[in-house]
Amino acid sequence: MIRKYSTGPLNNLTEKDKTVSKDIVVNSLNQHQHKNARVRIKVYALNGKKKLIHDVAFIVKPNESTFNSFFVGNAKQYEVQFITNQLKVQFASFGISPKDRYVAAHRVINSELTRIV
Repeated sequence: MIRKYSTGPLNNLTEKDKTVSKDIVVNSLNQHQHKNARVRIKVYALNGKKKLIHDVAFIVKPNESTFNSFFVGNAKQYEVQFITNQLKVQFASFGISPKDRYVAAHRVINSELTRIV
């Protein structure tokens, strides 16, 4: 069964039109004891029309995790979608500021993701 999740739209500009997150780090954790998980991560810029800016697919082995980094500095808003074929995969996404610090407002953990049906 394919499962698909979204961070929803994340605003990436301050009130003074400065970039909040230049990069994001995305974590995938396969909690299954024996099965590989197929994972696909899509990142969209939401500068008006939704535009795919990153699309990666990979395997996460049982009881292992991965992380990927993506540039989002040109996106006024962005969305991260997570797609997997396993029930026991957890995801998280973290924004990284232009000064290489975590952005609390761009921290989206597994329990906060929206399931897309």
